[in-house]
Amino acid sequence: MMLDKEKIKNILRKSPGLTGRQISKILGVEDKSALNKILYANSDGLIQKGWKWYVPDECHIFDLTGKSNWVSEHDFENSLKIAGCLLSSEEDRCVIRFPKNCKILLIAGARVIALANQAAYLGKSIELDFTNCQSTKNYLDRLGFFDHLNSDVAVLPARPAGSKAKQYRGNSESLVEIASINLEKFDYSLPKNLTKRFAFHAGENYYQSAFTIFSELIGNVQEHSETPTPGFVALQLYKGKRRHIQTVISDSGLSIALTLKRNLQMHYPNLFKELELSSVDADIYLVSRALTQGGLSQFGSHPDEAARGLGLKRTQSHAAKYNAIVVVRQPEFELKIKYRDGELVDISQKKGLCRIDGTQVCFDFYLD
Repeated sequence: MMLDKEKIKNILRKSPGLTGRQISKILGVEDKSALNKILYANSDGLIQKGWKWYVPDECHIFDLTGKSNWVSEHDFENSLKIAGCLLSSEEDRCVIRFPKNCKILLIAGARVIALANQAAYLGKSIELDFTNCQSTKNYLDRLGFFDHLNSDVAVLPARPAGSKAKQYRGNSESLVEIASINLEKFDYSLPKNLTKRFAFHAGENYYQSAFTIFSELIGNVQEHSETPTPGFVALQLYKGKRRHIQTVISDSGLSIALTLKRNLQMHYPNLFKELELSSVDADIYLVSRALTQGGLSQFGSHPDEAARGLGLKRTQSHAAKYNAIVVVRQPEFELKIKYRDGELVDISQKKGLCRIDGTQVCFDFYLD
């Protein structure tokens, strides 16, 4: 009799503490004594307690690393790819470890929040380990990171006792804001309040563009995402070689691509026939077109609904006005859009990313 140990491990992961007889029954093996003999002779990777069998406490480790002290979105994605897809892993326990003395860009930190919250929502036991980087934990506390982290996510060595973001809100020249997008308690004043904070640092000439972007993207989360856990929007002012504001809008719901495909056959039959909708290339095409050309919506673009499908395009028009860099992450790919002199100059794509549900959009506005 051949032993499929991985199959037995999967059985024990779902039902730890089974006896050889019980495992035999599940496998449909008639010779129960033979299976027991094989288990005893091939017990590597298994734990026996009396007559019962278990698999060791398996844990999915995600070591966040960077080429420098700063952890960017590229570092996040490379590290996640090395660790393997956390959301799809078989392990129920997952640990995200932060490197010693690291600093984390907002765009990467936002992906950590989204990933950890989604893992917790799926019922995984997840830990964020800041043992080697207390300063990073302090920065993220000041940002409000832990206020938007699922309460079931464990923080090592300990979750902050209070929120420095709530304690010092508005008292930092560089750290700007993070706010929840909660569909059950939607805050309609959010776009206006965030725009005021943005314009305070960038200047009043940015007011209309910032308001349009916040209104459209937060509105998209409310109207289309169906996010099962609250999304969030965050702003950070960076004063390095090139002063700029980074803004992230994140949700854990349906991606832009998925919402556009929902009713594509009904509202855009020609496009439906042209695309192989199961391919990631179709998703990339739809999201790129919605951003740069507009005219696509899950509700259609009937003449009576002329404004439908133009929201994402409007955000890009304002991004172009200030030569912003826009990064749109979908569950398995990312688009990076660059503008120069008010014109679109490049769209690059990165495929094969590990799954993070929903949409994360990042704008970098350079202020010089």
